[in-house]
Amino acid sequence: MSLSDASSDLCPSQQQKFSKFREFIFPIYRHELKKFLPMSFLLFCILFVYALSNGLKDLFVHYSTNLWIGARPEEATSLISGLKLWFVLPCTILMVVVFTALMNKFGFDKTFKIIVSSFIVFYLIFGYIIYPNAGKLILSEEHITVLINSAPLFFRVVLVCLANWPFALFYVMAELWGALMISSLFWQFANKVTLKHEVTRFFGLYSLLSSAGTVFAGIIIMNYAQNLDINHIRVLMSIIIITACTILIIYSYVNKIVKKQIEKYYPESTQNKINTIETDIKNNKKTKVNSLEGIKILFKNSYLLLVCVLIISYGVSINFSEILMKAGMSQVFNKSQYAQMQGMLSVFTGLFASIVVLFSANILRKFSWKISALITPLAFLIAGGLFCFTVIYKQFISSTMFGMSSIILSAWFGIIYNAFVKSIKYSLFDTTKSMLYIPLDEDTKTKGQAAVELLGGRAGKATSSAIQQIMFAFPCTLNTITGTVGGVLAYSPIIISIFFIMVFIWIFAIFKLNKKYEEKIK
Repeated sequence: MSLSDASSDLCPSQQQKFSKFREFIFPIYRHELKKFLPMSFLLFCILFVYALSNGLKDLFVHYSTNLWIGARPEEATSLISGLKLWFVLPCTILMVVVFTALMNKFGFDKTFKIIVSSFIVFYLIFGYIIYPNAGKLILSEEHITVLINSAPLFFRVVLVCLANWPFALFYVMAELWGALMISSLFWQFANKVTLKHEVTRFFGLYSLLSSAGTVFAGIIIMNYAQNLDINHIRVLMSIIIITACTILIIYSYVNKIVKKQIEKYYPESTQNKINTIETDIKNNKKTKVNSLEGIKILFKNSYLLLVCVLIISYGVSINFSEILMKAGMSQVFNKSQYAQMQGMLSVFTGLFASIVVLFSANILRKFSWKISALITPLAFLIAGGLFCFTVIYKQFISSTMFGMSSIILSAWFGIIYNAFVKSIKYSLFDTTKSMLYIPLDEDTKTKGQAAVELLGGRAGKATSSAIQQIMFAFPCTLNTITGTVGGVLAYSPIIISIFFIMVFIWIFAIFKLNKKYEEKIK
């Protein structure tokens, strides 16, 4: 039984109403800060590690990997789809099994600590052992060329990724951090310690302070990641390790203060129930779950299946638009400029999130779940539509736009668009998605949520990656007004078409899911 499950019986005593200004900006009571601030800083640290490792993995793929002889710079982007399909997806499925096994044996508390500790060990090994010897561990361009020439064209990307296995491994771990720490562990923990009457106030505002994590990560990437030498990488890995250790400290602190907060501010009549809740939080008693049972319940439960459709739709949409953005960036920027732009992307995402969260928190309080959930795909539809227009414009209409190079302008617009929709994703999409789990019974949460978050998130990206891999199996070039392009950019009309199809599927799923959600919260 989680803390939020009992919140209908728990109401803060003698709460004062906020002023209209305070209600809009920061509707948190003073006694709630002991829980709200640590939870926000916990998400801050998680997002900081995610943004920093996410920026580094893209830099490694584009500028540290060896390709085949004669490969264009933008063709490094094609490795991303292969990594997500052939490496990230299988590892994610494996993590569902491992996560379920850990939950069965140790409960949520120890599972949280084991997973974070495992990442700490990996980043330590990567920074101090693997990366300093990366030149000896990856194959040369000559060996890669011989290797891919002796295999079917369809396996070219897979073989190149295997030849650069240290960076492929880092890419996988960075993706798993986002899937496990953000989508699964943090929001499961937030659902446990946040009361139902706090959800609409807390969930939206968690991103207010935590969004600064992506800003700091972006600044660090801009200043330290332009030079990917051994010393710089060791510094960056050390920063990640220290932040991950901080996550463990904050998590333990929040667990300790929950009972004290409830005992002080909630009626004595509910104390017995509170003690039961706190005992469950402390001991983390979970229903024993077979490792495949979460996946089975996902396909049997239409409610969870629709939640999975939302996540997959987001994954496909963001992956297709990101792949066009990154291909455009690698087309016009060198390594130093690419690192600057990657850092700028994180900074923009954090700044936009800080602004968006003020409005999103009020949207959650003022409007229905359906309205709140529709904002994210509509942002993709409008802003993504403008970005896709710039891609088509630079290829088929004109080499200049508003007196500027259309290629550079499209790259910049892609960065701003990506930062904008991700800021909405962190503040509204994640929040509305997490609200969907609250009315579920504990058994369904335990069995289904991890499968939905891990498989849904990776399946979305893997689906778009599979489509790209099929396209790359039939290599072609596209004649544009600025010259001939290959790789991802050669398939931009197809990618853009699928992008819009997935956004409309996303919107349709929200309408279907809203009816089921309204029934459950009645």
